Amino acid sequence: MKNIFYFIVTSCISTFAFWGSLGAKNPFPLYAVMFGLWALFLWGYNNRLKKDAAKRFNERMFENYMRSRQRINNRR
Repeated sequence: MKNIFYFIVTSCISTFAFWGSLGAKNPFPLYAVMFGLWALFLWGYNNRLKKDAAKRFNERMFENYMRSRQRINNRR
């Protein structure tokens, strides 16, 4: 849900920056704003994917640990 919100905000702001650059004498600062926003969005998206992957990995490792503990306790 967070990704969708960030995507919509990034799209709106970059669209307005692009429209502003169409009539500006020097459009390059607005281009920098546009591409900077998209770079921040992609960087944040990548960080969120990494955190989710690490969380899933830790959960899977914990489940495997608990399964092994159950097997050990059942043998006794």
